[in-house]
Amino acid sequence: MFVYVLNCHGQPLMPCQPRKARLLLKAGKAKVVRMVPFTIRLLYGSSGYTQEVFLGVDAGTQHIGVSATTEKSVLFEAEVKPRTDIQELLAARKQFRSARRNRKIRYRQARFLNRKKPEGWLAPSVQHKVDAHLKAIRLVHKLLPISRTTIEVAQFDLQQIKNPDINGVEYQQGPQLGFWNVREYVLFRDNHTCQWCEGKSKDCVLNVHHIESRKTGGDSPDNLITLCQTCHDLIHRTHQEHTIERKNKGFRDAS
Repeated sequence: MFVYVLNCHGQPLMPCQPRKARLLLKAGKAKVVRMVPFTIRLLYGSSGYTQEVFLGVDAGTQHIGVSATTEKSVLFEAEVKPRTDIQELLAARKQFRSARRNRKIRYRQARFLNRKKPEGWLAPSVQHKVDAHLKAIRLVHKLLPISRTTIEVAQFDLQQIKNPDINGVEYQQGPQLGFWNVREYVLFRDNHTCQWCEGKSKDCVLNVHHIESRKTGGDSPDNLITLCQTCHDLIHRTHQEHTIERKNKGFRDAS
């Protein structure tokens, strides 16, 4: 356990033990500037001695790992969890706005001059993930004299993960090649059989059901499953949508 120390100018120094920090505070030579993580600021000039501190960042969409170390000890480590509800909230806002425009109230003419996006624009969910990484890195730089930062990044071949034997022109020929639309592909993939009752209901009317909500999971084949009309109505009537799991794990985080 360490107490982080800033010099009289607010620049980070090497952390100290809680006992030393307690003595400095008791003697009036330092003051508390942050409670979490506990940080003190010196009220007198110091030599400014620092060691090499390396910051490592394990980038991710749901979890961000941060660790600052010297050659002998770990000075700081944390796990950051970015928000994952932005896409769903934006979809809900879109629905509210659409409903408001269609109500019988004062008509607001549609505007088309505000559709231009600034250069370097990112989707709000992606922008938040970038900002969360930068915020965590800036926090550590305010606490410790970081000399080098290493960010772990990786590239994934999603098609090869799904099909290890893929090669050549097959990259351009997706799984839906030769099918009229996504619905036809999903029915063929599931062998035109209800995946809930496996044909026991004898209902010949088939529906394509969204495992996750369309506004969060989209219309990709991995989010669709074949259900007969009887089972489809039963699942929605009894609110059992959450019991259906995807056959293939999504690669949203990797992408």
